[in-house]
Amino acid sequence: MTYSSPGLSDRRVRTPIVFAILLAVGAIVVTVTDRSFAEIAGSIGMILGYGTAGVLMFRRSATLPVLERRPWQLLSIALMLASGGLIVFLAMLSTDPPVFGPIDVLFVVVYALVVVSLGLLARVHDEGPPWGLTMLDMAVAGVATTAIIWEVVLGDLTHIAVSGWERAGLALYPVLDVAIIVGLCLVALRRSRYRFDLRILLVAAGVMAQVAGDITYLRGGIVAATFQETEPQFGLFMIAAAFLVLAATFVDRPAVRREFPEREVPLWAIVWPYLLAGALIPIHVFRVDNIFQQIETTGIRARDITSERVVLYAILTVGVLIIIRQWVAIRHSRVRVERQRKDLIASVSHELRTPLTAIVGFLQVLQEDPEGFSEREKASMMREISDQARHMSRTVTDLITLARDGGAKMMIRSGEASLADIISTATSDCDRARLSVDLDDHSLWVDADRLEQAIIHLVANAEQYGKGRVHVRARVRGGTLDIEVHDEGPGIPTRHLSSIWNQFDRGARRLDSTHPGLGIGLAIVRAVAAAHGGSATFRSSELLGGSCFSISIPSNAPTGAPWIRELSGR
Repeated sequence: MTYSSPGLSDRRVRTPIVFAILLAVGAIVVTVTDRSFAEIAGSIGMILGYGTAGVLMFRRSATLPVLERRPWQLLSIALMLASGGLIVFLAMLSTDPPVFGPIDVLFVVVYALVVVSLGLLARVHDEGPPWGLTMLDMAVAGVATTAIIWEVVLGDLTHIAVSGWERAGLALYPVLDVAIIVGLCLVALRRSRYRFDLRILLVAAGVMAQVAGDITYLRGGIVAATFQETEPQFGLFMIAAAFLVLAATFVDRPAVRREFPEREVPLWAIVWPYLLAGALIPIHVFRVDNIFQQIETTGIRARDITSERVVLYAILTVGVLIIIRQWVAIRHSRVRVERQRKDLIASVSHELRTPLTAIVGFLQVLQEDPEGFSEREKASMMREISDQARHMSRTVTDLITLARDGGAKMMIRSGEASLADIISTATSDCDRARLSVDLDDHSLWVDADRLEQAIIHLVANAEQYGKGRVHVRARVRGGTLDIEVHDEGPGIPTRHLSSIWNQFDRGARRLDSTHPGLGIGLAIVRAVAAAHGGSATFRSSELLGGSCFSISIPSNAPTGAPWIRELSGR
């Protein structure tokens, strides 16, 4: 099923966007107007905004796959509960309710549902670093955020006398805000291999606006006895509702995996939690400076000492967590290297065992009954033995080549050689019915054996994965030799383009045991080209429609030696 994105002219998109804009305008109005009007208008705007976002998100998420539908519908239920709680709170305004009361139980449930929905969203497309490393990153984000919120809000709890609902609200809301921020970090980290997701960005913007509004409300609630004495920022809450309405508008657009070379998780996704930890440093410096100023004036207070210790302990905890994370990462790397070693041994064993079995089998048959076969049959067996032995020799040679500094310092022994002879030798074992060659014969100053080795790998890959015609083209242009191998296969997926040149990487065939190979051919090709001062590249074939791998080698002949000389009369 292909999703067709509606344009802005579509009513199902245009109407919610207009409503979100009205909420944003209303946020500006309630910010600049008097308190009594802001209370009524802001509360109504929040009720309509959260309610609309919840209903819209619940209905439109119904078309999503089950695993992705659940977190969005859970978030929509939280928004609808918030809207219902605000209706009750609006009815209580005439009685001047307390800053924190029984109604806050409902809002705590709403926050908890938001945290759970973010956790489920992170698991929808479960890719990224190992979960052990991920949770350590989240621990860093959680500790740093807790310390920051403590400095902004909770530090004042150490010297105020509150009890009951007030203390519960002052303690629970910051904790839930921290959990929400950590949840956003988790979503960003686990879904980083997918394209830009507008829904997640809008939810993050709405949630952060809500958290900012909560912090300002908590600051007022510390010194206020009733709601009328606080200074809630209704504008921030309405902005949050506007962003959530926009998120609900586009919630039925499923996430799409990035079509880009497979690499590790982007740096920004990993660094995000540590940016929060980095924010502790300027806060710590500010606190120290502030304390010194108080010492110079009125002296130090107990609250300052407590806050200073909290921030200091948070910094130390983050440092310990970073060390633990690195230790876990090292252990994970060791496990991965050991697994790769075992896979390599298994692959090499398979590559060598198959031809060795054929060689031993034919030799055993010939030894047991040397007179039972005709000369033609014996010659056929000897050719097969020779072919399998050459295959084993090439495999061992390739492994030795890569073992020497990964092929990065490949030694070449250049000499004069014929381009036609190199191509002919490299394609001698190919299926002539599928192979076509187009070249201008020249005498070259190259390492013929190494160049043959590279061409053999390119032609073998084209035959194995192309499943059709193979065309080899060699041209000399402006002192540069270009050798191209075309096939009419399916090509290479975009996400594998940067990894196919790596040693022991087989791209899209990495898990396909029906196609033998160690995944070292293209690494050899690139090493040979680099040793000659050239390069190896890939592009889509304009001739056969599949893949085209090419080698370009510039002039590198010794002084006085003709690097390229046209041969005539051949």
